Amino acid sequence: MPVNIRGMKRSGSRNKNGITWPRGFRAAGATCGIKPSGEADLTLIAADVPCAAAGVFTKSKVPGAPVVVSRNRLRNRDHMRAIVVNSGCSNVCTGKQGITDAKLMCQLTADMVGCSEQEVLVCSTGVIGQLLPMDKIRRGIETAGHRLTTGSRANGAAARGILTTDLCTKSASGSFRLNGKTVRLSGIAKGSGMIAPNMATMLAFITTDVSISPKLLRQALRHASNHSFNRISIDLDTSTSDTVLVLASGKSGNRKISTTGKAFKQFQDALTEICKDLAYQIVKDGEGATKVFRVVVRRAASIRDADRVGYTAVGSPLVKTAVHGGDPNWGRLAMAVGRSGARVKPEKLNIRIGDIDTCVNGKPTELSRGQMKQLVRTMSKRDITITIDLQNGRHEAEWLGCDLSRQYVMINADYTT
Repeated sequence: MPVNIRGMKRSGSRNKNGITWPRGFRAAGATCGIKPSGEADLTLIAADVPCAAAGVFTKSKVPGAPVVVSRNRLRNRDHMRAIVVNSGCSNVCTGKQGITDAKLMCQLTADMVGCSEQEVLVCSTGVIGQLLPMDKIRRGIETAGHRLTTGSRANGAAARGILTTDLCTKSASGSFRLNGKTVRLSGIAKGSGMIAPNMATMLAFITTDVSISPKLLRQALRHASNHSFNRISIDLDTSTSDTVLVLASGKSGNRKISTTGKAFKQFQDALTEICKDLAYQIVKDGEGATKVFRVVVRRAASIRDADRVGYTAVGSPLVKTAVHGGDPNWGRLAMAVGRSGARVKPEKLNIRIGDIDTCVNGKPTELSRGQMKQLVRTMSKRDITITIDLQNGRHEAEWLGCDLSRQYVMINADYTT
């Protein structure tokens, strides 16, 4: 259920118009040997020119070394040239050695790209509590550095190199007209488990050729993340490595966006659409997931209340298992609303599943046999929309969640063994 913004043109093939589609970017992937499976485990994204850069990071009190390094760099610099990512080992809880290794990854990448080590951002994802195998990573960065290029092969390799338990790659691209110029955006992401909203909930990397000030790029990314990645949940666990990074090359030729006017709004909407598309793909590929459900919260007293209800509903194990079993048990939704902490008037609560009103003004509705059959059919679909109307204000929010299956337990019961 990806969203669409007026004026935004979706790309065709995800790999063809992937991370190198915006002008000024190259990418590559490599296999270092970090993963026992032998799958790809390293990605480089490089820009031909210094790019306006922005990032949002996990709020975990136990952040990984790459988060510490990248966050500090973006506090001190507005422009970056490259991103290096490894999968299979998250470089979390690794002390001073972890910081040293993260910085070395940046230096090795800088040597291949031809820029300063301070112009490189770094991310890692995978098992917590293990040191990076730097000999393998060194060889992988050198290999990827020699492969940096544009096109479908590079796009696909970059998208694969960041995966962990994901079953598929995740990418999104689009373009829009701005000041008579075509602006392109492309993103890749990874995420399947340990996904819950807390200022970025996985890894995502977005390139764009828009010309924009770093300050406004940061503002646009915060907005986009809050309306996408921060409104999804797979299992209510927030990673120690969560990061979203954006690089803007300015190669589209548009007049530089330096104020929060119409042009900024156009770009912000386009960036938000890309993030929403990636967020949907992450939830769809949730560990053990078979269904995606969207919770639309309407007429809440505040945006905070709308988010409280949405967060509680998509995270509730009872709601998630009901979705998995196709059980139209709207009482579990009422339970989630009640414990969310939002301001609620029980006598005004409305709950709709698909097109069927199951609760109106706090009371169950009498459903015909045909409506019950329709309700059961709705709950059996891969994509389900649930609407919760609080009738208590004017604020709205949309959240995405997936069902909770036996497979999720199996995947995580032997994650490291």
